[in-house]
Amino acid sequence: MIKGEKFRKQFEGRDISNYDQLLGLVQFRRSIRKLRPEPIPDELIEKILEAARWAPSAGNAQPWEFLVIKDTHTIGRLAELYEYQMVEKKWLEATREEKMQMYPGDPFPGIQDREAMEEFMSGVRGKAPFRNAPCMIFPLADERWHHTYPLRTLVDKGRQHIISSMAGAVLVMHLAAAALDLGTQWISDFGSPWLSIMSKNLLGIPQNLMIYEVMPVGYPDYYPKPRYVKPLKELVHSETYNPGKVRTEESIQNYIQEHIRPRMKFKM
Repeated sequence: MIKGEKFRKQFEGRDISNYDQLLGLVQFRRSIRKLRPEPIPDELIEKILEAARWAPSAGNAQPWEFLVIKDTHTIGRLAELYEYQMVEKKWLEATREEKMQMYPGDPFPGIQDREAMEEFMSGVRGKAPFRNAPCMIFPLADERWHHTYPLRTLVDKGRQHIISSMAGAVLVMHLAAAALDLGTQWISDFGSPWLSIMSKNLLGIPQNLMIYEVMPVGYPDYYPKPRYVKPLKELVHSETYNPGKVRTEESIQNYIQEHIRPRMKFKM
């Protein structure tokens, strides 16, 4: 018996060695941008959070807390905040090179052009993809848990470890929801300063906590088309880095335009 075999034996019978099942779950999970409004049983939400509780974290700090929101009025208020900040987000996107824009075809109005500005704003009102979601989960990070790290680690990369730990917990949440046949969306906007502060004020979240993304969850209203994933041979190097795989800035932008962005152009 190898050292620690007793720990391993606790998981016998739970099918933890089924790689194909794990790969299938990862391939199946997608961001769903339209959810049905019907309520989710509390036990399913608890299962998602229980899985997240066991996510790996740097120094086993477990820097997370979770705010669960089911009140439809509150979700509507959050949707309004999200839509308002989308005006500036789309405006900024319109300044990029056209082939790289995520919201193609939007005008770039002068600030004095009130008619164009109104058209610009009307394009986002009522369009938050989570408006009908029956539940939203806010993963919150308390960075003070970085004291679990060795001092040098804390100084060198304390915040980085907090963020990577939160990313692990959120990924587990999405996978758990997919395993329960629920739809989710990975929304990063709530981590941006403006929307983060407004959301904290609305929800009573202490200002010292960090909002790490937000996850609407509900029953899917549709299933998206398969997404493009880079071939493994493009990503793997053996023994030393293969200089033949070095990409230029132009080649990366062209790759994004040809393979990734055609499936990610948004109309909002």
